Amino acid sequence: MRKNLSTGKEKKETIAVNQSTSINVVSQAPSVQRKRKRTSFNNVDGSVGPKKKHGRKDLNNLHQRVESMNLITQLPVHIIHYILSLLRNTKDAARTSILSKRWRELWTSFSILKFDQHKIQKEGNLDLKNENFKDFVDNSLKRHLEQKLSICKLVLRITSYDLDLALHMDQWVNLAVENHLKELDLHFFIEKNIHYTLPQSVFAAKTLTGLRLYGCKLKSCGYIKLPHLQKLYMRQVVIDQQTIRNMISGCPLVEDLRFIHCTGLKDLQVSGLLKLDRFEMHHFHGTRKVEITAPNLLTFWYCGNISTRCEIDLVACASLKRLTLEDAYMTDEVFQDRFASFPVLEKLELSKCHQLMNITISSIRLKQLVLRGCKNLMGTDIDTPNLFSFEYKGNKMPFDFTNPLCLKQAKLSFERVGVQRASLEFQLGISDAIWFDRLRQFLKKLKHSNGLKLVVRCKKNIIIHEELREILLPPVCDIKLEIVKPSTRFEDLLDQLLRTWHPETLSIVSSSNSNLPKLAYQKMKYRQKNPSCCTYNTRSNRCWRHFLKDVKYEGPANRRRTSSWMAWLSSERKSLRKNTWLDSPPTVRYQTTTLALFWKS
Repeated sequence: MRKNLSTGKEKKETIAVNQSTSINVVSQAPSVQRKRKRTSFNNVDGSVGPKKKHGRKDLNNLHQRVESMNLITQLPVHIIHYILSLLRNTKDAARTSILSKRWRELWTSFSILKFDQHKIQKEGNLDLKNENFKDFVDNSLKRHLEQKLSICKLVLRITSYDLDLALHMDQWVNLAVENHLKELDLHFFIEKNIHYTLPQSVFAAKTLTGLRLYGCKLKSCGYIKLPHLQKLYMRQVVIDQQTIRNMISGCPLVEDLRFIHCTGLKDLQVSGLLKLDRFEMHHFHGTRKVEITAPNLLTFWYCGNISTRCEIDLVACASLKRLTLEDAYMTDEVFQDRFASFPVLEKLELSKCHQLMNITISSIRLKQLVLRGCKNLMGTDIDTPNLFSFEYKGNKMPFDFTNPLCLKQAKLSFERVGVQRASLEFQLGISDAIWFDRLRQFLKKLKHSNGLKLVVRCKKNIIIHEELREILLPPVCDIKLEIVKPSTRFEDLLDQLLRTWHPETLSIVSSSNSNLPKLAYQKMKYRQKNPSCCTYNTRSNRCWRHFLKDVKYEGPANRRRTSSWMAWLSSERKSLRKNTWLDSPPTVRYQTTTLALFWKS
């Protein structure tokens, strides 16, 4: 009797511990932390004090979070396996076992097997010989198959390859194919021009849906039958004309087809793939012609080899919605003919198209436009009333918008616009004056949009304009502007800027009754001293909270190495009061608040 009572007591204690553990896991989850921080950021009342005790409302929120956690544990098996496949390594997958007993059982039967030769040898303190790696993979596959588990995905990343290892790899691949393999990912770092040749069993795998090859060789293969293959990626693969033709004809259900830095093809013809949705071709060596006949193709991405002129034929792709071209030989006439062939195009990206000089982009369907590195582009007439996003990078101002009514976000990066003088006066030459006037006219056309924010970046200094009213542009050669859509919260924008740039000064141009300067200061000043937000991230991938030492208001009594920047802001502020770029309502007064940021070295 006493024994039974003690057992019952132990069970109660165990249950209590498990409940406590569940609650702690939820309260410490990164997503919950982010939600709590955003709430406090948006409801700052100017006072910073001790945290209040949890009331009934807080307890109800906590119960809701626990219920959400229970829903996660009840997800179907295939969804849980998909989530595990997105994690970076096995250690991260193992950490999910703390969620529940079900997750603990499922991650151990995880059917995605990844073997990285470099990591296994490094973490396991194995020597550089391939023998230990072979034994490790052999034993892992043996244990997996002894449990009668199928292999959903097999990933092999090989850094030290020889012919003896090739025999073992053939056995591993054949074994996986026999056990209903769905995805195969082979990645080789090529040494001494030695390539791995796939075994014949891969080309007859009835269950294979995804094939990714890096640094392999496809020898002449007459029989290829992959009836369920949907994704085919090849990078640095040696292939011949006949094999690629057999591959295309033997994979009728391919939806995503990509070739990157491949060799062996003089011309490429793709036809008969009715489900082809995306096609990419990057830096093919020696290819002279590419012809795509795919009536349902939605995305085409081509990056040409600068040493070889290649003819692209996409006439039979009238359904195309996303087009990316990096073609140094494409002329104005060729572009206009191609653009006219795609009546439903929604995204257009032109990168390093050095032959382009004067083009017209007119479309009522186009929503995204990117012009990047087209160094000889002198004029671009843009008539796209439904354009939502625009990006430009170059050294001129070669674009003119007719009516950007729907434009909500833009990124402009000018490499050389004007000259930086010692006196910080913007001395305009003829070409600089033209650039300056075009930029002014572009910003004026966005004046009607409510909620748009403008970010101006220069070296280590950033200005955030709460509204597109009074605009401050520093007199420097390298300047970047970003117009941010209204739906972007100021907190998210600030997080992005601080994480990416680590600026020395942050200036906010806002109305006199705005709360943004105070919110930004409090967010940085009262951050956690030892933040736990990026526990599992590497040092190079951590957020700004781990590197910021201090933040101070920058003023006349607190000027440091940014004194010239502050002097320019002050003088520009006075001039704008007299003569503004964009006329402001007479009742609105704007202020500039500058914060000095100190970072860890």
